[in-house]
Amino acid sequence: MSKKLLLKTEASSYSPPLQSETADINDNKNIEIENEIECPRCHDIMTLSSEFDRLCYFCDECSFSLENQ
Repeated sequence: MSKKLLLKTEASSYSPPLQSETADINDNKNIEIENEIECPRCHDIMTLSSEFDRLCYFCDECSFSLENQ
């Protein structure tokens, strides 16, 4: 009898995540990354490049790079 009561209380205490919480989690996964941005140094176009474990923007004109750390 105590096992049935225990299972019943565990089942009733479970509540699925709210839709707004799951939407926030999914929004964090869908990050948009631009392929080109303006260089802050020379105002030319910086292109997105990737190394093994990181992304960075690199300007061919002035050799300036912005790295995500």
